[in-house]
Amino acid sequence: MRIVIAGAGEVGYNLAKVLCEHHDVYVIDTDEDKVENMKNLNVSAIRGNSASVDVLKSVEIEKADVFLAVTGNDEVNMLSGLLAKKFGAKKVVVRVSNPDYVDRPIVRDHMLGFDLVVCPQLALANEVANLLMIPGAVDFITLSGGEANVVEIKVGESIAGRKVSDLSLPKNVLIVAILRNGDVIIPRGDTTIRLGDVLVVLGKIDEIAKVQAFGQTLVKNVTIFGGGTVGEYIARTLETGKFRLTLVDSNMDRCEILSESLRKTKVFCGDATDVEFLEEIEVGKSDVVIATTESDERNLMISLLCKSMGAKKAIAKVEKGDYIKIFEMVGVDYAVSPRRVTFLEVMKYLRLVDIRSIAEIKQRIAVLEFIVKNIDKVKIADLKLPDCAIVGGVIREGDFLIPRGDTVIRKGDRVLVFATWDCIEDLEGIFE
Repeated sequence: MRIVIAGAGEVGYNLAKVLCEHHDVYVIDTDEDKVENMKNLNVSAIRGNSASVDVLKSVEIEKADVFLAVTGNDEVNMLSGLLAKKFGAKKVVVRVSNPDYVDRPIVRDHMLGFDLVVCPQLALANEVANLLMIPGAVDFITLSGGEANVVEIKVGESIAGRKVSDLSLPKNVLIVAILRNGDVIIPRGDTTIRLGDVLVVLGKIDEIAKVQAFGQTLVKNVTIFGGGTVGEYIARTLETGKFRLTLVDSNMDRCEILSESLRKTKVFCGDATDVEFLEEIEVGKSDVVIATTESDERNLMISLLCKSMGAKKAIAKVEKGDYIKIFEMVGVDYAVSPRRVTFLEVMKYLRLVDIRSIAEIKQRIAVLEFIVKNIDKVKIADLKLPDCAIVGGVIREGDFLIPRGDTVIRKGDRVLVFATWDCIEDLEGIFE
């Protein structure tokens, strides 16, 4: 396939790095250093404005199977996307950060003709809100266009020592892996759960949220720092649940707007790093604090300060992808990146190959999606899967199914497989 990427920043570079292995990739950017950096990859890098007709013609945009507009400028992305579509690009994906242009995290078949529009800020806010809906959740991944979700849940004391088969789980919820002391365990019914384990759970988000079997208490008190796009959208989403919400911003004018638009959220104007102010708003009673300011360093400081004052969990927005591991190493429970969200959403949409890693869980488990071609009407129990893999879900004609051993796989099914990286080649031989 011929793929043209507008933007050589973090998102564009990571997309190019993955896609250039199997496709002809062209990358456009105005920054000379970023273009030079692209020469490390097997891509054609062009210095220029992606919204320029001449530049688009130089990469033969009319032959493009996919055009990805992921620069840091919304207007450039939209204009270049319109031009690419006008010239004949088959698929056009546009990144738009300003919610004035889009009112949902993901928009398919946009009125301007774009095939997909991703709003990183809203997508990130939606991810954070989903985390809080599930007690004990420490990570959240959406798979297959929202048809399935993967949630990492920390084990509570009440289920430590019990076997997986002893948990009362709905039929469409499945534990697909256990993370324990740096190791990955693919569980069976007789696997014993230990305190400190993190369960990797697959299912529909509303079904997982109903499960009371993981031994975690519900989140009630939530404090959000930063009243920008992300902070406001998180508060607005959480207002549909049973949370006690507090939002803090340092700008008085912004606080007045938020206090009028948010009906169930207490809005305070103050300095999020002022200890006396934090004591006044009783931040130490928070079950979760969420730092969404525009500064990565400030978000880290707010998170650690609030935890030192008694807050149970901290979630921080991080712009620089390299900071995610650092934040989580020093005490932030969950670091979320709008750029990472954009990358994942674009990769999930493209579906460029029949087998692909559509997600990674803590860089130890691959979540693979296979389109079944060469087998039909075979029970999962008869597939002879290696011990390092488990079939977690089957998507058939738009329906998401949690399989059991006697579930029959049909030709054309999309099968979600969770596996450690060392047994992926064995899986290819089974499904292809």
